[in-house]
Amino acid sequence: MRFYEAFSIFVFSILIRFSYQVLSENNKKLEWIVGDWRSEFSGKVFWPTVPTMTFGEELHIHEAPVAKSANVQFLNFSARAWSHSTKDHFHDEWGYMTVDNEGNATLMTAGNNGFTTYEVGEVAHHKLVLTLKDIGRISFSRDLPVEDLRRTFIRHDDRYMEQILEMRTATHPKSGYLEHTRVIYMKQIPE
Repeated sequence: MRFYEAFSIFVFSILIRFSYQVLSENNKKLEWIVGDWRSEFSGKVFWPTVPTMTFGEELHIHEAPVAKSANVQFLNFSARAWSHSTKDHFHDEWGYMTVDNEGNATLMTAGNNGFTTYEVGEVAHHKLVLTLKDIGRISFSRDLPVEDLRRTFIRHDDRYMEQILEMRTATHPKSGYLEHTRVIYMKQIPE
């Protein structure tokens, strides 16, 4: 074997080791959601006080290194949404997901709309339903106060995943949830 072939194999093996973190036993329950997902125009916004509109969204969920101070593995979570018709930026969400020993998932997010959320739910086979446990918002946010929220991820097959966001604000509905957004993503395959 020539030197450059041996060197190439060595470098390649190091890159593979650092490009993929092994999921913890608990987070293996979310293996089906890990990856890059994109919808160009299948997202729909519904709400009584806003016009129905179409949007695109990218969703990135990837393994994160274990923070030695907490000794808990989280998954990095990010989402970016834009108007399909005008290409205007809607919002970003950044955060972390993890699964505890009982099989409950936690998603913590911060968004450029002034909200932070803490959501918890049970992981099932290719389905995750999260409900709001706590929400924070900046004092000068223009949105109506969100009082409750339910976020559902459903993996339909190897290529498609759906996210449904239902919520309740100070004015709509009086109880329960109203669907706010629905989007179907296609899994992005690295080139």
